[in-house]
Amino acid sequence: MKRYWWLLTAALLVAGSCDTPGEKNEDERTETKPPTPVEAIPVARGTLKKHVQASGVASGIREVYVVSETQGKIEAVHFRLGGGVGKGAVLVEVDNTVQKAALEQARKAAASAELNLRVTKKLFDQGSASEAEHTNAQTQASGARAGLESAQKAFNDCRITAPIGGYIAQKERTIEPGNYLAPGAMVCRIVDISSLKATVPVGEMEVGLLRKGMPAKVRIPALGSTTFDAKVAAVAAGSDPSTGSYPVEVVFRNTRDRSVKSGMSVSVTITTETADSVVLVPAGAIVERDRKDAAFVAEGARAAMRFVTLGRTAGNTVEILDGLAVGETLIVTGMTTLMRGDSVAITLADSAGGSR
Repeated sequence: MKRYWWLLTAALLVAGSCDTPGEKNEDERTETKPPTPVEAIPVARGTLKKHVQASGVASGIREVYVVSETQGKIEAVHFRLGGGVGKGAVLVEVDNTVQKAALEQARKAAASAELNLRVTKKLFDQGSASEAEHTNAQTQASGARAGLESAQKAFNDCRITAPIGGYIAQKERTIEPGNYLAPGAMVCRIVDISSLKATVPVGEMEVGLLRKGMPAKVRIPALGSTTFDAKVAAVAAGSDPSTGSYPVEVVFRNTRDRSVKSGMSVSVTITTETADSVVLVPAGAIVERDRKDAAFVAEGARAAMRFVTLGRTAGNTVEILDGLAVGETLIVTGMTTLMRGDSVAITLADSAGGSR
């Protein structure tokens, strides 16, 4: 019987000393697993801005087509394509021989009618002229005055002037001395580009977020990275029947050298909401663990997981309502395979996404 007890004890001792060489406990595995390379940033507060973005075309704050209201031979042209003009400046002079003669005749007719009215009224007051004669004299004087005004306008129209100040954006090629100008013919297009406006289309899910006066940024791709401060000037009350989108107009000041031209493409970003001093992190730093939103922070050389409560999002940024503290080191890359307690090799990333 003692022999059997001795054999059993020896067998147990042998079994206990023959563990598989590669098997280690969880702590030992953690120690031997190589650190996971990650990038991290400090958790900080910032300003969250929500935006609506759209594209369109810039135009002058005022644009007018100058159209002829007279006819005749062009005698002089006082503007050139791209040149600046002041309000009231003479653009084109048209032969006014006919209009001048008509104006002189209208002046004489008006003077005669006024004289006749004064004489008739005096006679009427004295009882020497009938009421019908007095009324007829009044009608003739009124008609003569209207004729004089019409003749004066026709004469003035022979000097075509600029209704606004600005720059010549378009000139009709037929507007040259010696050519005949007909009524209704276009002369030129003048644009006031001291300020500009851009009408951009937005969708029905976005138009309700927009209000007159909201701040915006305008970027002109042709001018590189230059941006302009802008404001929403108008939000359409209805959609464009042809596109279904809602036109929104923003206005902005041009540069001193008027580098923005009418017709340039623009990219508009309208700020619809601003929240200051909120905890913001890159949306890509949020992972799912146990069907909850989570983030990893670095505690020394180890990864620690935090369950987080998310707030508003703006682009690639998300607000953290709970779960992260300002100053913690948030892991922003390499966290998809991380587990609690994993060893990490940290590289600090700057706010633009680069490493340092």
